[in-house]
Amino acid sequence: MELLSLDNLVTLALLTLLQGVLGFDNLLYVALESKRAPEGQRASVRRWGIGIAIGLRIVLLFALTSMIRYFQAPVFTLQSTGLVEGAFNVHSIIVLLGGAFIIYTSTKEIFHMIGVDDLEHEERGARPLRTIVLWIVAMNLVFSFDSILSAMALTDVFWVMATAIIIGGVMMIFLADSVAEFLQRNRMYEVLGLFILF
Repeated sequence: MELLSLDNLVTLALLTLLQGVLGFDNLLYVALESKRAPEGQRASVRRWGIGIAIGLRIVLLFALTSMIRYFQAPVFTLQSTGLVEGAFNVHSIIVLLGGAFIIYTSTKEIFHMIGVDDLEHEERGARPLRTIVLWIVAMNLVFSFDSILSAMALTDVFWVMATAIIIGGVMMIFLADSVAEFLQRNRMYEVLGLFILF
């Protein structure tokens, strides 16, 4: 019964809200990446990508709770007094590389939208479905580092964190098609979403 204490339930509610907020930019990326799949398979690609990523998030959560000291230990430091100073750990390197890739993706998509005369009837270069799912899973994991570390700052109860991740994942699967369809119908908001990603 201690697991269902008021403290744990309130923390679960807060973490679920956090997963929803942090999952918004994730949904934008999923919507953009899934456009490269054939139209009839886009919904399936989104579900598979998010579903696999949620399973891997639980594995990542377990790994982080077990080996947090290795992710927080500095890997290298930059010391140039007055110019650049800082220490980089595994977490910061993953987030920086993921952030750089998101900036590249959103910039490329913005330039693509500027260069296309008729966005409604554009032909996009197709990618293999496995590649699209792989990118969705990979970026989900990059996005998940911050949400998992934020969760670990709020609680050390594994089932609370895992439940919040699962609920957040189910919400993403439920909303993915609606977000993708909304952005397809309202390209102006897709541009706004790209700037949010940027």
